[in-house]
Amino acid sequence: MKLSKFSIKKQFKIILACLLVLCFALATISYMALDNLMVKNATAYARNTAQKFDGEMQYLFKRIDSIFTSLLFDQNIERLMLSPYTEDTQRYINSTLVQFSSYSIMNQDISDIALITDELSWSNFFDSKTLLKFAQTIEGKYGTQSFGIQSTPLKISNAPEGQRLVFGRNVYGMHDSAHYGEHLGSIILSIDPAKSPISLPRAERGSTSFVLADSDGDIFPFNCSAEIGADILAQSGQLSEFCQDDTCVLETQDYLIYITPVPDAGYYMISAIDRQALNHDVIQATIWIVMVVLAAFSILVALMYTILRNMVTPLEQFSRYIQQIKEAPLSGQYKELVLDGCSEIRTLNQSFAELLEEEERLTAELYDATVNLYETKLGKKQAELDFLRSQINPHFLYNALESIRDIAVEQNTPEIASIAGAMGKLFRYNVKGSAIVPLKQEFEITQAYLDIQQARFPDKLNVIYSIRENVKDVPMIKFLLQPLVENAVYHGLEPKSEKGTLFIGARLQEDALLITIQDDGVGIPAGQLKTLREQLAGMTRVNDFTGQHVGLLNVQHRILLTYGVQYGITVESQEGIGTRVLLRIPYEKKLQ
Repeated sequence: MKLSKFSIKKQFKIILACLLVLCFALATISYMALDNLMVKNATAYARNTAQKFDGEMQYLFKRIDSIFTSLLFDQNIERLMLSPYTEDTQRYINSTLVQFSSYSIMNQDISDIALITDELSWSNFFDSKTLLKFAQTIEGKYGTQSFGIQSTPLKISNAPEGQRLVFGRNVYGMHDSAHYGEHLGSIILSIDPAKSPISLPRAERGSTSFVLADSDGDIFPFNCSAEIGADILAQSGQLSEFCQDDTCVLETQDYLIYITPVPDAGYYMISAIDRQALNHDVIQATIWIVMVVLAAFSILVALMYTILRNMVTPLEQFSRYIQQIKEAPLSGQYKELVLDGCSEIRTLNQSFAELLEEEERLTAELYDATVNLYETKLGKKQAELDFLRSQINPHFLYNALESIRDIAVEQNTPEIASIAGAMGKLFRYNVKGSAIVPLKQEFEITQAYLDIQQARFPDKLNVIYSIRENVKDVPMIKFLLQPLVENAVYHGLEPKSEKGTLFIGARLQEDALLITIQDDGVGIPAGQLKTLREQLAGMTRVNDFTGQHVGLLNVQHRILLTYGVQYGITVESQEGIGTRVLLRIPYEKKLQ
């Protein structure tokens, strides 16, 4: 029968009827084929994903075991566990924090590294009670142990959210021979599955749901809600009863469940295929297949051409442009890209160009701000040093001038030239020259000062020097020694009724230069000595020094600013016996 014999309307109806029959047959066949195919695909997908997860977890365990091994050989962690409350605790903590930060940067999924000993509980995720429970669980065990899926017990507002895979390992003494092999404590490592490199589905995907469960019934759903995950776990029954070595299959009214145990870890990977969702997907896919078949031939050529011209080609150009920027990210000079295509791609191209311009501007501002901040800090520190130098009380210079005047009035003597020369040397040393000088130059200025004092009090002062040859060229900041000597003369020897002796010595001790200034003067009363020692020990910033012993306080603060808190001066004194000041600064190479 030829269709040409019928009318156009009838031919259209016949063709329409044939298409309807064809669509019905296609829908029926597609439904049956798709149902079978989707079940197979879902099953294969679930199995493959479970196997892949097993491999990912094995890699995760090896990585965690490697991290534990590195931490176990860390001397700072061992020392912190042995002596958690000593004067070195802060140094151990700082070093440990740097170590933990390094691991967290290199492993984004590490959310917490905790330490637990009999005296120490350190964690941002768990409280001490939970940590103690973990430590008791793995007591006497070797190697990495798993605690399953855990949530934080902390009730504070800023407590970390989400569930973690928690692992632990005992720490035994290794570096200290006195504690070698002794159990020191435990290290607890928390992994955030949401940030781990485990490449499993993280969003809704068809009819298959993936849930990670532990032996205690805690779960972490990868691509479904917590409610669905709990329902799947409830229908899975007791996991440990039938899943020991290989994947097990369980059919329920709602799901086709595959349970794969992770050996030696106490975890189970549950892959659940939702039967209703699978049937719905089959029906939807069948409908779409029929619709696509009916429409595909009429629009396929036009659609492909449109997509090729308006989307694929511009995106290819955009991708090459981004690759060029990645190869030279710091050049700051990028040729403008002009794209043709749909409006969204043109808008994206324009927004990306504006983003590059903003990035260049912000980078320039950040650089300028960093430079200005650095220069400001340097200027502040120099100003503090200059301020401290300016605070040195020059009353001895005024006394010396008065002595010169008195001598000049009474008689014409060579002492005037000596005092004037010494004063000139002191003035030049104070206002000129480098801030760092060799020790011998400091002694020359100190001798000039003592020459003036001996001219003022010819029968009052006797000076003894003991300067080792190997310290004369050691560099130091200027005007450290003279204020200490002035303090000894002014407060110790001048009030003494009879002639006094001043001893000045310098020597090396290991990596430090020690300078001693000792007098047999009137000494410091016990109350004043206690106050002075407290001021020296508690000095942290520039102060408006007043009262007695300004020179000592200025010298101490300059040493702290320049060399650090491990250096400075110590004072010993006994009223009526004398005073001994010990100056300690680092021993450095000689000046070039």
